[in-house]
Amino acid sequence: MEKRIIIAGSGGQGILFLGKVIAHAAMKQNKEVTWFPSYGAEIRGGTANCMVVVSDELIGSPIVKIADYLIVLNQASYNKFMSRVTPNGYLIYDASLIKNSHGRTDINIYPVEASKEASLIANPKLANMILLGSFIKLSKLIEIDKAIETIEEIIPAKRKEMIEINKKLILRGFSLFEN
Repeated sequence: MEKRIIIAGSGGQGILFLGKVIAHAAMKQNKEVTWFPSYGAEIRGGTANCMVVVSDELIGSPIVKIADYLIVLNQASYNKFMSRVTPNGYLIYDASLIKNSHGRTDINIYPVEASKEASLIANPKLANMILLGSFIKLSKLIEIDKAIETIEEIIPAKRKEMIEINKKLILRGFSLFEN
């Protein structure tokens, strides 16, 4: 098993953090993992993406040319990375921010009102955690308890108040696809 993931959006949307949580949670499940971040010099508002590869065997390269899963948080990233989803792959995107769809019929598309859902619990800027929960449910690649353990471990001490909020957001994103 080897699954390739691209996560993309703007700086400040928690793109790299989302990828890091997936990578750490997969490591907790004894998987081989690579996490490859990429971001513009401007950080907030600039481009940001990361590539995560999760495998049962050694990974040859951290570069993801064709993704099994694409998680996007803005229109520009949606437009840029849509063509890099493998047929029968998965696109999970923030439908609160992305309105234009390209109508690919060969992939599984899951629009999630992530910013809207995050604003109901905390802050729309935490849409990444809603999408994490949805990704966990749809992909079954990582276990939700491992993602929550990871959140507890990697959030810095000065931001510990965010742990419970992030847990709620992940669980909400997970619950959006109960069927």
